[in-house]
Amino acid sequence: MLLHDRYSAARALASDTVTPWLGHSCADNRRRSCESESCVVRVLMTFNQWSGRARMPAREGGVRWASQSAAAAPAEQFKWDALQVALAILVFMQVWRVQDLFPVLALFGLPILATCVTLLLFVLDRDPRRCLSNLNQPVVLATLGLLALVALSVPGSLYVAGSLDFLVKGYLRTVLLMLLVAGRIRGFADLRRLAWLQIAGVLLYSGAVTAQFPVGRNGRLQVLSFYDVNDLALLIISSLPLVLYLWRQPAGLVARMLLIAASVFLMTTLVKTGSRGGFVAFLAVAAYLLLRFRGVSGAKRAGAVALLAMLLVGTANSSYFERISTILHPSRDYNWSGGSEVGRMEIWKRGIGYMLSHPVFGVGARSFAVAEGELAPEARVQRYGRGFKWSEAHNAFIEIGAELGVLGLILFVTLLVSAFGLLSRIRRRATGEAPFLAQALIASLIGVVVASMFLSQAYSAYLYTLLGMSLGLARIASPVHRLAPRMARRSVPALHPVADTVSLLVDLVGDGR
Repeated sequence: MLLHDRYSAARALASDTVTPWLGHSCADNRRRSCESESCVVRVLMTFNQWSGRARMPAREGGVRWASQSAAAAPAEQFKWDALQVALAILVFMQVWRVQDLFPVLALFGLPILATCVTLLLFVLDRDPRRCLSNLNQPVVLATLGLLALVALSVPGSLYVAGSLDFLVKGYLRTVLLMLLVAGRIRGFADLRRLAWLQIAGVLLYSGAVTAQFPVGRNGRLQVLSFYDVNDLALLIISSLPLVLYLWRQPAGLVARMLLIAASVFLMTTLVKTGSRGGFVAFLAVAAYLLLRFRGVSGAKRAGAVALLAMLLVGTANSSYFERISTILHPSRDYNWSGGSEVGRMEIWKRGIGYMLSHPVFGVGARSFAVAEGELAPEARVQRYGRGFKWSEAHNAFIEIGAELGVLGLILFVTLLVSAFGLLSRIRRRATGEAPFLAQALIASLIGVVVASMFLSQAYSAYLYTLLGMSLGLARIASPVHRLAPRMARRSVPALHPVADTVSLLVDLVGDGR
C-alpha cells in the first residue's frame, strides 16, 4: 500500500530526525511516539495530492529545516479567523489589562470568559497545523510543574483564600495563555501578527497611562494602573527587540514609519518611568543586540543601538540622569543592606529566610507580602501600634523560592534555561526567518530576566506570552512541521484520498492494531 509505505517512512524519519531535534527520544517514550505518528498521518492525508512532485535535496540526515522549505514555497497567507480574534482580545485583557485602563470594559468575569471562549474555539478548530501534541518541551514540563506546586501550596498557605484565587483566576489562566499562543501558530505570518499585537499592546498601555497619570516632581509617572513604573519599563524594553524583528521583515513604508514612531514614543515613556532596573535591563538588551545578534551586519546593529541610545539621551531630563547615576553609588541608596528595613536587600534576606523555613511548598503562592507582615522579625512593631510595610519580593527568583519552596525555584530556573536553550538551538540549526526571530525573542527574554531581578514578575503573563511564541516558533521551525509535504514530493504516483484512507485502515486491521 503506497500510503502505508509513506506512513512507515514518515514514522522512521520522525523518530530519527524530528525527535532528537526536540531533545527527546521516541523509542523511550511510547506516548510521544504515538502522538508523532498520529500527527504525521493527519498531515500526510492532507497533502496526499502533492504526490509525484520532485524530491527536494536533503540536508542533515535527509530532512531539511522547515524554514529552508518555506523559502522555496509561496509566502504564507493565513487569514484572520475567530480563534485569532479571540486570542488577540485575550492578550489585550490578560497581558495589557485594557479592562483596568478603560473602566467601561471592567465587567465582572469578562477576563475569565475571554479565556474560556478562546479555549473552546481552539478545541473546536480543525486546522491540523494547530495542535499541542508535539509541545513535549522542557519549557512546558517546567511550567506544568510550577502549576502543580502553586496548587499544592494552597492548603499550607499563609493566605489560603488569596493563593486559591491566584491559582484559579491568575496562574492557571497564564499557563493556558502560553499553550494557546503556542498551539494556534500555523506559520511565521501568525508570529508576525503576535509581534505586532505586542507592540500595539505596549503602545496602548503606555499611551493610556501617560494620558491619565501625571509626572511628579521627580520626573516619574505617578500611580499607574496594575503595572507600576518599573513593570512598565520591563514591558517597554522587552518589546523593543520585536520592533527590530518586524523592521527586518518585508514591510512597506507605512509599517516602518509606524515602527519608528513607536520606538520614539516607547523610549520617551521609558524615561518617564525613571526605572533604574529598567535602565540596567536596557543595557543588557543593547549589549546582546550589539555583540551576539546575527543576521544583521555589525554596522546596522551598532546603528540600531546608537539610535536607541540617542533617543534615550535626547528625551531624558536632569532628574532622570541624577536618578540613574545613583547606580554607581549603591551603598548610599536606601535599598542597600542596612539602609532601611524595607530596602530591597533587607527584603531579599528575609525572602531567603522564608524559603529556608518553608522549603517544601513555601509560604503559599502570592503570599510573600503576608509573610512580610506575619513572619518578618521587624513586623513585631505592629503589636505596639507602629506601622510596617508589607512589601513584595522585588525579585522574581526570591518570590518563587519563598512562595513555592526550593523545588519551585529549581523549576523556575529550569523554565528560563530551557527557553534560552530552545531558542539557541533554533538560532544555530534553522535558516531563513526562524533564527532572526529566535534571537529577537532571546533579547526580549533577557530584558525580562534582568528587569525581574528587581521586580515581582515571576508569574508575568507577558513572560509566558513570550514563552508561547518561543514554543510556537520551535514547532514550525522543526522538521516535523513540513515533513508531510516533503514525503509527498517523492516520485510516487498519486492515489485518490479515499483509496489511501481505505488502504491505511486495511493495513492497520491486518497488523492487529
